Amino acid sequence: MDIDGTLSDSTRRVGLEAIAALRRVNDSGVVTMLASGNVLPIAYSLATYCGLDGPIIAENGGIVCNKQKIWVLADPEQPRRAYEHLRANMTAERLFTDRWRETEIGIRQDTGLDDVRRILEDFEVDVQSTGWAIHIMERGMDKMVGVRKACEILGLSPDDVAAIGDSENDERMLTGCGWGVAVGNAPDETKGVATYAAAKESGDGVVEALGWLRLL
Repeated sequence: MDIDGTLSDSTRRVGLEAIAALRRVNDSGVVTMLASGNVLPIAYSLATYCGLDGPIIAENGGIVCNKQKIWVLADPEQPRRAYEHLRANMTAERLFTDRWRETEIGIRQDTGLDDVRRILEDFEVDVQSTGWAIHIMERGMDKMVGVRKACEILGLSPDDVAAIGDSENDERMLTGCGWGVAVGNAPDETKGVATYAAAKESGDGVVEALGWLRLL
């Protein structure tokens, strides 16, 4: 499942009921994975302190970590070149967390998504919004790439996986897994590609999703 906007609310406060539910699911033997656009140190810390021991997918699939072994799946060269071009044409402030970002570029959400896409249309990059930031990543990179790698590590098929998310950068993961759940605060476009759209938002929507999946 995604973190920002899914496990956390609009103020980035994590839903404690969702964490308690996920810990019960994890402890029952179901592999529980975080899949985030955020950097690995943040996703790793959250997973550790919440008691989730499955693989961690960070940077929109660019990095996968399992039991402190790391796989880097994305090439940062094109995103870096694209950002240099972008910065020469408009003000584009990188995120505070980009000091730890390895495979992509994260810039402030208020930069202007349409402008960023227009300026970078000739570069081999994908530009996606999470609602929290704009991500410039290697073309073809997304969370589903990371999910497939995690499944390879675990000896699973993506058909065995249920994905939970709330935004554009979750959509390929929602459609690529066996089940895709959008929480209630997701935009209509994201809900439209999901197997199930929860009525409740953020962490409460995660608990609802786990119930719908009959994991609770």
